[in-house]
Amino acid sequence: MSEKVCEVKNLTYYYPKSDKGVKNVSLYVNKGSIVGLLGESGCGKSTLAKCISAQLTPESGEIICKKIGYIFQDNYASLNPAKKVGWLLKETIKYANPEKYFEYEKRIKNILDDVELDETVLEHYPSELSGGQRQRIGIAMALLSNPDILIADEPVSALDVTVQKQVIKLIKKLNERKNLAILFISHDIKVVREICNYIYILKDGELVEEGESETLFTNPSSEYTKNLLDSSYLE
Repeated sequence: MSEKVCEVKNLTYYYPKSDKGVKNVSLYVNKGSIVGLLGESGCGKSTLAKCISAQLTPESGEIICKKIGYIFQDNYASLNPAKKVGWLLKETIKYANPEKYFEYEKRIKNILDDVELDETVLEHYPSELSGGQRQRIGIAMALLSNPDILIADEPVSALDVTVQKQVIKLIKKLNERKNLAILFISHDIKVVREICNYIYILKDGELVEEGESETLFTNPSSEYTKNLLDSSYLE
């Protein structure tokens, strides 16, 4: 039986004085799987991710997750522009895994190997890196806490198509090499189909369908999913 590394039960959260949020959402992610959370912009995907990662406090429901690493959509905003990459990685180790700080040089070298960057990036500020390099640094920082699950919140939406493919390939490699669970959040149907084993469909803050990736794409049951898939094929 597969080991669950993250489970959400009947989670509800609404923003103050708003009808925007998520309602009664339940999902789970097994060890080693890549699970997609798919829906149009504004449907509540990032809200759910922020609740799971304790950036927001749900009104009700239960979250049972092992250690989480978070990959942000805006890789530039998530990196301190006044600090060089080497400092950012050292501070991440100091905060996330202080007992290992004494071997930070080895850990930084290993993590750069994992995300396929060379050590020259350590002397650069985030603004001096490409979007793809910054996202790899964001992934490296998420990995430095030795997470059981990565929450990837629209991790390739700000990248051009060529760089998107490179980052998706990297995420797949990390999943396979480390047997790492990933909750992959996106509005891009083609990207989700390429990378995810299992998919949840979110509409207006509520789950409307879930299933194995190929089953869902070839035989969707909800009208919303059918329309969502049809619109993607017209693009």
